[in-house]
Amino acid sequence: MIEEQLSYSIIQFSPRPERFEFVNVGVIVFDGGRKSIVPKLSDDFSRVKKVFGDASPSFLSVALHDYVERIEFEYAKLGARISEIDFNAKRSDIFQLTPVLPVMGQNAFAVAQDLYSELVQVSIKSKRAENVSTQLARGFHERGVLSLLQKRPKAVEIPKYGVSIKADFGYQNGVYNLIDAARFDASERGLAEAGKRILEGRALADTLSHRLIVVGDFAEKSGDFIESLKEDFRTSNSKLFAIDELDLLSEEIKRTAH
Repeated sequence: MIEEQLSYSIIQFSPRPERFEFVNVGVIVFDGGRKSIVPKLSDDFSRVKKVFGDASPSFLSVALHDYVERIEFEYAKLGARISEIDFNAKRSDIFQLTPVLPVMGQNAFAVAQDLYSELVQVSIKSKRAENVSTQLARGFHERGVLSLLQKRPKAVEIPKYGVSIKADFGYQNGVYNLIDAARFDASERGLAEAGKRILEGRALADTLSHRLIVVGDFAEKSGDFIESLKEDFRTSNSKLFAIDELDLLSEEIKRTAH
């Protein structure tokens, strides 16, 4: 390998490499000409949690940045001679690097972004294609609350508006709660979906003493966007949780369901 050219490796979260289980969480581009590295790291560890179970995003973020700093140190110390570095020497690491491969390009930052989009981000976004209702059911099962819920409760008719509201789950805790999954990951469709659910929630609360709880997949939407929607749901006597807040909803169900 020519040391001056660009090359890259994928960073994988792999606490059990002997089982060949891993999740791509970043890429590193090695710039032989400048004797430097350009990392591009994920800040979304939801897929790690999905594959490996309990995982703290804050811990993983810190650990990942520490791992990259060690790689940067080793790379600089050995004069950028990649072939002499065993980045996976520490078996206690929860991260590993794939074999270093050459890559075409002159701008290491642009190459890192392209590789990240192709090899890491696509992997993250692929889970969005999964039916959010399936994610919801699996999440409740993993948290031990599925047995407390009624699956596919009977559709609730609201004669005043001539509509019928169906939900994925339901449970009683003084009022009857309808829990439904929704996707808010596309701007226009997401806002339209939110408006529809808010109106449904208000109608349920005003006419039937029901409460609507919506669990949403927001993809990369900002926290401000989500918090604004939550406030709109609250004003309609409804509740909104992001899909990665199932722990909060599950604890509420365990505490109040009867």
